[in-house]
Amino acid sequence: MKKRFYDFISMKRLCVGISLCCAVAGAQATPTSSAFEQRFNVEISLNNATLKNVVNALKKQTDVVFSYDTSLESLHVNNVSLKAENEAIEAILDQAFRGTGVKYKIEDRIVTLYSGSEKSSVKTNSTQQKTKKVSGIIKDATGEPIIGANIVVKGTTTGVITGLDGDFTLEVPENAILEISYIGYLTQNIPVSGKNSFNIILTEDTQKLDEVVVLGYGAGQRKQDLSASVGVLSNTEDLVIRPVSSTEGMLQGQLAGVTVQSNGGDPTTAPSIVIRGQGSQNGDNVLWVVDGVPGAPIASMNDIESIVVLKDAASAAIYGAQSGAGGVILVTTKKAKEGATSLTYDATFGIRKASNVIKPLNAEEQLEMRTLSFKNAGLSLPTGWDPVKNPWIATTRTNWMDEIFRTAFYQRHNVALNVGSENASNRVSFAYDNDEGVLINTFNKNLSLRYNGKFKLNKWVTISEDLVWKNNENRTKDTESAYTGVVLAAMYMPASATVYNPLDGTYGGTTTEDPAYIEKYGSNFADIHGDAVNPVRLLKAENRYNRTSDIWSTTSLEIANIVTGLKFVSRFTYNLKNNLYKNFSPIRDEVGKPALSNSLDETTYRMDAWKTENTLTYDNTFNDKHTVGVLLSTTADHYGKRSIEINGKDLSDESPYLQYLSYANSISAVDALEGPDANVSLIARLAYSFDDRYFATASFRRDYAGRLPKDNNHGDFPAITAGWKISNESFFPKNDILNLLKVRASWGRVGNLGSIGYNYKSALLAKTSWLEQAQYGVESNKTWGNFVYNSKALNPNLTWETSEQWDLGLDIDMFDNRLSMAFDYFDKRTFNLIQSQTMNWPSTIGINAMLVNQGEVRNRGFEAQLNWNQQVNKNWSYFVSGNFSYLKNWVSDIGVKNEDGTPGVWTGITKNGSDFDGSFRNLPYMYQTAEGEPLGSFYLIKTGGIFQSDAEAAAYVDKDGKRIQPDAKAGDLKFIDFNGDGVINDKDRQYCGSATPKTTFSFSGGFTYKKLSVSAMFQGVGGAQTLYVGKYMALSDVEGNFNRSQEIMNAWSPSNTGSDIPRLSKNDPNSNFSTPSDWYLENSSYLRLKNFTVSYNLDDVIRKCSHLKDRKSLMTVYFSGENLFTITNYSGMDPECGGWDALKYPVSRVFSVGVKLTY
Repeated sequence: MKKRFYDFISMKRLCVGISLCCAVAGAQATPTSSAFEQRFNVEISLNNATLKNVVNALKKQTDVVFSYDTSLESLHVNNVSLKAENEAIEAILDQAFRGTGVKYKIEDRIVTLYSGSEKSSVKTNSTQQKTKKVSGIIKDATGEPIIGANIVVKGTTTGVITGLDGDFTLEVPENAILEISYIGYLTQNIPVSGKNSFNIILTEDTQKLDEVVVLGYGAGQRKQDLSASVGVLSNTEDLVIRPVSSTEGMLQGQLAGVTVQSNGGDPTTAPSIVIRGQGSQNGDNVLWVVDGVPGAPIASMNDIESIVVLKDAASAAIYGAQSGAGGVILVTTKKAKEGATSLTYDATFGIRKASNVIKPLNAEEQLEMRTLSFKNAGLSLPTGWDPVKNPWIATTRTNWMDEIFRTAFYQRHNVALNVGSENASNRVSFAYDNDEGVLINTFNKNLSLRYNGKFKLNKWVTISEDLVWKNNENRTKDTESAYTGVVLAAMYMPASATVYNPLDGTYGGTTTEDPAYIEKYGSNFADIHGDAVNPVRLLKAENRYNRTSDIWSTTSLEIANIVTGLKFVSRFTYNLKNNLYKNFSPIRDEVGKPALSNSLDETTYRMDAWKTENTLTYDNTFNDKHTVGVLLSTTADHYGKRSIEINGKDLSDESPYLQYLSYANSISAVDALEGPDANVSLIARLAYSFDDRYFATASFRRDYAGRLPKDNNHGDFPAITAGWKISNESFFPKNDILNLLKVRASWGRVGNLGSIGYNYKSALLAKTSWLEQAQYGVESNKTWGNFVYNSKALNPNLTWETSEQWDLGLDIDMFDNRLSMAFDYFDKRTFNLIQSQTMNWPSTIGINAMLVNQGEVRNRGFEAQLNWNQQVNKNWSYFVSGNFSYLKNWVSDIGVKNEDGTPGVWTGITKNGSDFDGSFRNLPYMYQTAEGEPLGSFYLIKTGGIFQSDAEAAAYVDKDGKRIQPDAKAGDLKFIDFNGDGVINDKDRQYCGSATPKTTFSFSGGFTYKKLSVSAMFQGVGGAQTLYVGKYMALSDVEGNFNRSQEIMNAWSPSNTGSDIPRLSKNDPNSNFSTPSDWYLENSSYLRLKNFTVSYNLDDVIRKCSHLKDRKSLMTVYFSGENLFTITNYSGMDPECGGWDALKYPVSRVFSVGVKLTY
């Protein structure tokens, strides 16, 4: 907040300074009858008014500074009615005070008011007193000069305003008191007795600086007047310099109730955001609204001015079904400004490194592990694992993790140019980002161009234009596949292997092809490592290419002051998006592996869309107490999407310039999809406040959705909020300790259609592919033409998924607004969930189950946000802030019944847009949800530790004395027979928790000393659990003869009885690893030093440059680090993995340096 305010003030000072220079120059060049060159439009109608009422009305409609003695405030000027269009200030003042006895004079652009008899009195007194000349400089707390501050001799009309350097000179009586004032700062009274020179520091008035928060469709409200639950980030300058890859990452840890979860270190994948808990089986996608346009892109993080998060349904309801169940995030970007030309350049350079990589066994350790595994299973060691008969396996040649991971470099550049005049302002920004992934041959590149223009055609009409072009190119690789994940491949590959075959330079395999070796030992024993593959080849040989071009154009027409307070805005947006994905897999040239034919997958995607919005707003205040805001709006949009997917094989030439489908000898699959969509909405909002004490807002939105059946295609989304500012009541004690006490309440409803595809109402799909041919009983070697098939059953009664939410809040500001606190309690109910009717849907029907509305999910919680900011003195300031959220999530109604009438269950979750039940290799499903339990719960067989002896395992019997685990021995897991039937099976599964954290928290602090600023932020979660299925591959020796993690050397043994890893056994007779047990479930709570930043302001240095002396030039250099250390009990690579870890792309530790220049 504070930094953004100073940036605002600096720009305002510059604009005021330029205005002053222009005014002086204009006065010298041409004669004028007014001290103000500017002319004004004013309309006032007041009954039984005082002078103060009139002045306040004039100040709201002009930027004129008034000065008058407080004794005149209550002077009655009776009825005032005037309407001035493009008139000088003198004419307006003459009309306003005609017949009242109030006179005025204009000097140094200050309007001084006095009674008819006062002027001569003042002059007489001033001639009788001794005077002297005083001078000084007025600055803010950071040492920046304040341009345009008012200096008036208290009790008189004598005064001046500060110049471009904050300086002033004034002739005053020897015993005078100077009254210094400026918008946004506390007024100071300074005696001049005994001093001629003054260095004055003005203190920020945080109460007056309370910014207006945009709430959607142009509606805004002062932050302290909000009655809904809204999170505001107005100081984005400090966030932008953090070395994060996306806007989502910028938000992590900033606001209570907003859970931002990293998706690992993949630079192409943005973190996920959940606001106040998950309420939908299909995920809770957040709606991003950029400059009032839903879904519009953010060209660059450097373009962001502020971010507002609408956390409750009452504030999000104005976006209806667009907001979904996930909430709304409003982004305001930097706009073209009036004033002098400015040029800004930001550059950041940094490195990334995977912070906690799994460590595979070396060759000697793998041989030791394999020998013990076969011995414990009572099996003979295969010949290939005898180091005498196959010495190749006993020597470590490669650390495969070192081969696939790297220290990655990234760079970001942003250039912004602003050129503005009174009637035309233009801003152009260019951004380039290049992020290398920590996995070799992966990257993410962004190139963007943004233009914003604002043109005033006359005093009423303004036209604005926003153009954004964004181009993305990226390459990534799957790391979590149960069979082809690249991290898994690196762990599986034996350390005895080489990256490349030394004989011909092809990719190395699991063994050698040296003829001399094969002749000497009779074989190269290639089969002993199963189907382990070279991970370097997976990353380098495949040529993946993913490119997206996104163009947005938004044209706005604004007609202001149709009548006082009435404004009309019309906006039209057009979006064209194209995507091309290509993946070329060459013939496999890997030792010991068959040479599979090459293939090329190509997918093209195109979307064109338009949106139109027409909004009428009215805002006015009556009698200084009644403030009314009315909004009426209509919106309409249309989307057209088309995608084509083609697979070709056997390309005749693998040269990069010939990797096209036209060179493929066979086309094995063609898949095309096209889906239009259209929506229409009607919106209304009414806001009222009385005397800055009572606040109420009501909104209503009706959406018509083209995706829904005709009879259910409209939904109504109302909301209401109320607030009471108790601290403004007459009975509330006025003091400097408690400055604001406000209670608020809200209720609202939003909809969600995210899980319904654009082509939902079309059940017929066209296909041509060998897969479908096989499914329909046609031999794959037969020629098939295009065919149409029925893909799903349609539900004519399908309707909106809906969320309703209550919120109760308390806002407190204390100690001259240095301490601000916000507390919220919320209760969110999501019902009519849209999901497939998986229960009671016979598989013999032959088509996919229909979508139905069933079930209800609740999220209930508490949030707290605290901030302390203090300016200790001119050089020192510091801040401390923190937030905390508690969440309880549960399913209150499954919506389906079993045959015996008991509530059914939901099996699985939605992961990456698809249904997923948690099955993994030989592990069966792990996710299941029952009534009263969290969404996506872990249903597992509980364990009771490890048997420490064979006798203990044998003593584990049922009520009849029969062994419950007949094959268990010392070192095996003990599984709990939950239902007591003496058998371990699915009936023994129990609820074991969920991935949803119970608490999220963050705390940060920092200080500024002169030009140096230092800050740090810690962030974490509590009560989170993760299924670490990666342990199946890392610590089990059941499947294949793959390499494993070094942790397997800590497995239970008679000499290592304290381990929680089951004993090594090639055949695993107790099914330690194939049983879906809570052994895989780990506490993934953590505390992380998320960011540490040091910056230094070099403004004074850069201004000393000869050609910059007279310019407002700024320079800041900074260092920042991200993910610096983590405290956790989680044994995987990273605890921030969303509850599921199959050797996920690990999070990166990042270090960066940067510079910001403004000229």
